[in-house]
Order: sequence, then structure tokens, then C-alpha cells
Amino acid sequence: MPDDRICPARLARWLDNPLRSLLHPPKRIVGPYIRPGDTALDIGCASGFFTRAMARMVGTSGKVIAVDIQEEMLEILRIKAAKEDLAPRIQCRQAGEGTLNLDPETPVDFALAFYVMHELPDISGALGEIARVIKPGGYLLLAEPTMHVSEEAFSDTILAAEKRGFEFVKEPRILWARAVLMEMPYG
Repeated sequence: MPDDRICPARLARWLDNPLRSLLHPPKRIVGPYIRPGDTALDIGCASGFFTRAMARMVGTSGKVIAVDIQEEMLEILRIKAAKEDLAPRIQCRQAGEGTLNLDPETPVDFALAFYVMHELPDISGALGEIARVIKPGGYLLLAEPTMHVSEEAFSDTILAAEKRGFEFVKEPRILWARAVLMEMPYG
């Protein structure tokens, strides 16, 4: 039975179109936090709108870990990444029931959770998994759609991230989103 919180793969074409590049330009949204050689994490990557842009940003010496619960979305991403010669930089991981399936042996410099936290059954558990893989000094950018996530619910997500060790940095402006940049402090 499909989970009605999750955007189905049949809508992937709406997630990855030229208009979205104007509304949510990856270079402006995630570009300031990603450097060549970094390891970036895209939680709820869907068809790879941000994943592929991040793969360009990390360059040939970096990588992007793309996580989604739907194998169909990951397959769409694999096809698009291959066409754009980005496949060697992208590792696809299928999330499971109650797990993002992250490898604690693969430390991450930057993690993005764009319009996805409200779809997760256990936000605190997911933030705990992210906290275990993010490097000290690494960033987590959370963005949730204003049309689906109330200020109160978003505040609860921020509080859950703080309980997992993340510290508030700033609230970037993202169209139609509630957003926060958080950092995993040193020591």
C-alpha cells in the first residue's frame, strides 16, 4: 500500500523541470556550502534535481550520496546521471522502513533535506542518522514547503536537530520554503 506522504515516482517529471531551476536554483541554494572534493548527502533525492547539481559542485574528486525510499526514483536518477556523465560521482542508496541506510564509515561534509522531512515517519531518528555521518563543521540544510509544513512543525524539526547535536547557523531565504542551515560543531 503506497504511503500518501511520499511524492510518487510517477510525478518525477514535475520535480525535475526547467521552471524549478528558476524557482529553486541549486547553485544559489546549496552552492555556498559545497566545495570540490566534498562528500554531500541528498536525503529524499527523488529524480536527482539537487543530486546532479551537487555532483557537478563536488567535482571528480568528490561524491554525492543520494538516498530515496523509492527504487523507481533512484533508477530515474541513475539514468539521468549516466546521460550527464555524473554517475561515477553519485552513490544511490535505497532507504528502508525506519532507516536512511547511511554508512557511518562514510563521513559527510554537507547534507540536504529538501522538502522531505515531513514525509518521514521518524524525523528524530532520521536526524540521528544524519548526525552520525556528518563531519564536525559540516552543514545540514533543512527546507520544508510552506504549503505542507506549519511553522510549529518546522520548529519541532529544528528542535529535534538541536537535540541531535546540530547548532543553528541561519535561515536562508528559499522561495515557498521554511529553511534553516545547521552545523555540527567541533568537539
